[in-house]
Amino acid sequence: MMDKKIEEVVNEQLNTELWSCNLYIAFQVYFEKQELPVLALWLKNQRQKKADRIQKLTTYLLGEDAFVSIRGFEYKADKWQSPVVALNSLFEHEQYFHKQVNDFMNFARYMGDDALQALVLDLYTDEVHVSDFLVELLRMLVKEWRRQLPLE
Repeated sequence: MMDKKIEEVVNEQLNTELWSCNLYIAFQVYFEKQELPVLALWLKNQRQKKADRIQKLTTYLLGEDAFVSIRGFEYKADKWQSPVVALNSLFEHEQYFHKQVNDFMNFARYMGDDALQALVLDLYTDEVHVSDFLVELLRMLVKEWRRQLPLE
């Protein structure tokens, strides 16, 4: 039987991945409409990684005879006024998600559950480094685009 705290935290991470995946779809569609295909493609690839993680988290819970709790989402796509505003929103999301992943990794280490630690390492070891790179790249792009925009 899975520890209730582990079950709760894994379900929370599962729901974070689901929410993030939905947000990435909205960003992808927006950037496609803005004719920024490289960014849209990157978001599509990230969305697929999230779908894979969602599957692994669900499989882990079900394999341990734990309860899978998927919350309903009320989601309204933001109407970003410009690509810079959208990039800033994406940047904020990446910072939030990066913190969630770090907290999840720290929890797994603290609990000392070998199966949970193996799952977390499988899901996020490379992602933490990619997120750091992405956050810096987005920060650089937002600063550069702000310099190119006319002052209001």
